[in-house]
Formats: sequence, C-alpha cells, structure tokens
Amino acid sequence: MPAKSRLETSQPIGIIAGSGALFSMVWNQVLALGLQPVVITFKGAGHPFHDDHTPCLHTTLGKIGEILNFLKSHGVKQLIFAGRIARPTFSSLSFDTVGLRWMQKLGVKTFGGDDTLLKGITELLTQEGFEIISPREFLPNLVLKPGIHTQVMPSEDDLRDIARGQTVLSCLSGADVGQACVVEEGLILGVEAIEGTQKLIERCGPLKRKPKGGVLVKIAKRNQSTLVDLPTIGAETVEEVRRCSLSGIAISAHTTQVLEFNRVIDLCNQYGVFLKVI
Repeated sequence: MPAKSRLETSQPIGIIAGSGALFSMVWNQVLALGLQPVVITFKGAGHPFHDDHTPCLHTTLGKIGEILNFLKSHGVKQLIFAGRIARPTFSSLSFDTVGLRWMQKLGVKTFGGDDTLLKGITELLTQEGFEIISPREFLPNLVLKPGIHTQVMPSEDDLRDIARGQTVLSCLSGADVGQACVVEEGLILGVEAIEGTQKLIERCGPLKRKPKGGVLVKIAKRNQSTLVDLPTIGAETVEEVRRCSLSGIAISAHTTQVLEFNRVIDLCNQYGVFLKVI
C-alpha cells in the first residue's frame, strides 16, 4: 500500500503537471487519498488540464513569482512533480522579477544537465517553505525491487549487454548526461541525449546487427535526486522496444519509474520482452 506518513491530508497539495501518464496516476491517487489538489500547468511544456473543482494556474516556466503566489494563496505546503516538463530555450522564457532572481541564484546550474538544474530548483522551493514529495511515496509499483518481473528471461548475452550498459551509464553519470543506452553484442548503439528514450530506441533500429537482440538499459544517475524527473519507462517504451526487436529492458531498482505497471508487464509478456530490475 502507498505510504501516507508525510502527506498532510488536511492541507492542499500542489501538483506540478508534466507530460505523460504520471500526472494522471498522481491525480487519481491524490483524489483516492482524499487530498486537495492545486495544479500548475505550463504552456507548451506540460499536461493539458482543466477541472472546474480544482484550482489551476496555467502559466509559463519563467513566471516564478506568479507560481509561488498562487501556491501560497491556496495554502500549499507540499509539492509533487508529476511528469516530464520539456526544458525550453532561455530565449523563449519571459521571466518575472522573482524568475530573474532565481536565475541569478541558480547561476551555472542553468547550464548543467537536467538533474543539476532540478536539484537547484528544488533547493529554492525548499527555501520558500515547500516540502517536495516524491510520487513514489504514495504510488504502488511506481518503482520496483531487483529481479525479473516478466515471464521472459534474459539470456547470457543479454546479461553481458546489461552489464556493459551499466558501465557506460555510470561513466556518463558524473557529467549529468544520459539515463539510457541501447547495447547489442557489447556495442553501444546509442546513448540517450535530449531526444528522450523513445527516439533513442528508434534511431538505434537501423544500427542493429541481428534481427532480434539488444537491450535497453535505463538507470538513474549517481546521486540523482529522487524527488523529481526520475528515469521512467511505460507502455510506449515497450512498444518501441518491440518495434526495434530488442530482447528486453533493464532498469535500476528503486529509482526508475514504471508507469502503468500491470500494462507494462502484460505487454512485455505478450511481445516476448524481458524486464529486469538491477
């Protein structure tokens, strides 16, 4: 069962809405727990949301003062980041006064990787009096324990490719680059960059050496924040793995999110794809 120990059921809870299925999962669980949601969405960068009974601010990422005032005016003390928010170009942002002040405080972090930037943002939110709650604290099966969770088992070749992928991603971790790679016969077919996991798998398809084989390895970066933007897989990931004829998926235990767990496992078993948690 999901934990409720840190959630204040008598207080509103803020949801920063990103794209993908995680927002809907968080939204449904918040309502099931009897919590009072207050939602922030971003123009062109997140989840299209509207509910007549829920306070919602639809704004831009640079309007930090507006966002803080809205949350505080509704008594929000706890925040959940639900889904990925596309990182815009600086030239497309229109900062308010507080937004400019935050940019100055973030300094060089604004030019780092996503994890570096998000850690800086969560630190500033904490200084403003907010507590950041991870979705995994109250969503069952969002992150998994080590083991093989499918009927399909990895081969010895698959296990070697998984180990190879872990080594490569560990080396890249310190540079805050990439959470995923595709490995076949020990060769790195591709490393995830700004394009995301689905596009990574897609561009690796023509590079495959065998009709069936290769592994998607997706793990959290070293010392990555567990509060926002954890590596994530879902049904779309499994569909892309099938289209690319990869053998399976390996993800990090306790730190890679699995959206719609039951559907993911059903699809893996249907397509003959393994899911190994490492």
